[in-house]
Amino acid sequence: MTNKPICQSCGMPMAAMKHFGTNSDNSLNEDYCCFCFQNGGFTHNLDLNQTIERSISYMDGTERVDGRSLTKNELALKMKINLPKLKRWQKHTLTHQEYYKAVNKAVDYINGHLTESINLSDLGQVAILSDFHFHRIFKSVMGESPGDYIQRLRLEKTAFKLQTTQLSISEISETTGYQSPHALSKAFKKRFGVSPALFRKKPIDLIVPTENIEAMKLHPKIRTIKDKEVVYTRVINPYHSKDAFTKAWRRLMRFMGIDGMPGGKHEYFSTSYDTPTITEPDLCRVYVCATNADKLKPSGPFGVQTIKGGLFAIFTSKGSYRKLERLYCNIYRFWIPNSNYELRDVGFFEKYLNSPDFVTEDELLTEVYIPVSPLL
Repeated sequence: MTNKPICQSCGMPMAAMKHFGTNSDNSLNEDYCCFCFQNGGFTHNLDLNQTIERSISYMDGTERVDGRSLTKNELALKMKINLPKLKRWQKHTLTHQEYYKAVNKAVDYINGHLTESINLSDLGQVAILSDFHFHRIFKSVMGESPGDYIQRLRLEKTAFKLQTTQLSISEISETTGYQSPHALSKAFKKRFGVSPALFRKKPIDLIVPTENIEAMKLHPKIRTIKDKEVVYTRVINPYHSKDAFTKAWRRLMRFMGIDGMPGGKHEYFSTSYDTPTITEPDLCRVYVCATNADKLKPSGPFGVQTIKGGLFAIFTSKGSYRKLERLYCNIYRFWIPNSNYELRDVGFFEKYLNSPDFVTEDELLTEVYIPVSPLL
């Protein structure tokens, strides 16, 4: 007795020929069932997760293991394990990994060239994709088009500089990729509803309540550090789920073959190109990173980038990660305006000296690196 073939898309057994799908010439296709494949094409173009959601929505309690009906969560987990083994999803997974890799290349290029002119053809060449495919894939991964993404980063960077520096609109336009102060002002007003000058006079963000400055002990170490090559994975809308960071760190550790953090030869960081008080939550991106001691290559959602070195003010925080938002607000509101330093135009980052897996919340140690340069 031979085993019944299973559909290489949904995993369901095909007990008879009438269950087989059909090719474009109306011949039977023994790889896929009639519900998934008809007339030479798939009946839906959903991705793997959407397929799982659709399948469990039809669950009627007939799926049983050891005499017990599976819950929808149990069925979803089972499908997440089994579907990637099937022909359709093996190909899909490989393609999806390449798409992530291509988008990561483009995002890294944008982050490093934001002050320059960037066009779609440049990004397509970086990602090694045609302009049409690049635009479509970028939007599906990032949730916004390349043009919208670049525009948003530039305007949010402008808003942050207005709140934390005394640079003129002309000076800011030179560092945010706009051809003139007029072009920047016009785009800024369209995005934020007020002119840059009014935004600066009456800032609408950085509204987290602050503690007594002395209690915060804002006495950073000023130190020059070298560039750091890191492996990263991106977390979009990290505050939507309370375990988003935990899951991201676990994915990164598995990819890098690290048993746990902190580890001897690696350092652990997070960095962001967004400002949570300005960027809409569902567009916020945080990168969790570990130094690339083993010289790993980019793969799928795991990229390689360089955290720029230079002069930094380094603040040490002890205790819950929830305290960090308050610390940042105090740094930008009080420490920078009253120090002998100004912000440099590179990203900030955090370094984690221990892990909540091994110490209590009160014992967590985090270093916050703020890029600075001496006032002239």
